[in-house]
Amino acid sequence: MKFRKLKFKILAAALLLAVILGATFIRIIPDYSTSRGFAVVSLSNYNKYKQGYCLKEDRILPKEELYKKVGGAYLDNNVKLYQMIDAYRLKTYGSLWSSKYEIAYYELENINLSNCFEVLEKYYQEGKTTEQILIKELKAKKTDPKKYLKTNLKDTSVGFDRPIVMVNGGDKAVTGTLFLDKFAIFNGNYMQFNHSEYIYDTRENFIIVKKYYKERKNAVVGIGKGFKFDNCGNINYPLEENYLGGRDIEMR
Repeated sequence: MKFRKLKFKILAAALLLAVILGATFIRIIPDYSTSRGFAVVSLSNYNKYKQGYCLKEDRILPKEELYKKVGGAYLDNNVKLYQMIDAYRLKTYGSLWSSKYEIAYYELENINLSNCFEVLEKYYQEGKTTEQILIKELKAKKTDPKKYLKTNLKDTSVGFDRPIVMVNGGDKAVTGTLFLDKFAIFNGNYMQFNHSEYIYDTRENFIIVKKYYKERKNAVVGIGKGFKFDNCGNINYPLEENYLGGRDIEMR
């Protein structure tokens, strides 16, 4: 009996020592490349992370590179979300509720950031549908949007050097989500989605879209608002939560 008590005390002391040592030499840092959202690191690596290091690359990423990585991570998650929702609706409700075109990012011909709204408004005035405008007139072509990302360190934003559109919608009405020059803004280690322009088959809607874009040009992100990101540019995007909350929304 005495031996068992002694053994228990030794084990308890060892566990206590391990906890103390762990609290002294081990820390937790954000790591949004993993499903759990954090990594356990040594105290020395924790201090490096607090200085701004991306531990996986053993360097501090320049702001321009970091913002592009964060913006790219958002774009990847955003399109994946809509692809997941589309696949669910196709399986659950049939082709009537799935997208007519592949949900992806597309680049356009004969349009740029300077004339974007004028070109689109002209086609809408002519009575063309969003599908006719994007597919026939502007010859939408699937692309990797990250190669067109640009950063503005003065207003800590990221956007594109040309209009990029994500095509969606079924046979009845094809729609587009237009991404322009300032779709995300930053404050500290938070990225906030700033704006995208949702376009569909009415000129009246387009006028509202243009007004909203102008209002968001001077937007700033609030402290502690938006998507948190780590020093390597990984983003804390609630993909599963958004999927579960958005997949049935049009059927309610």
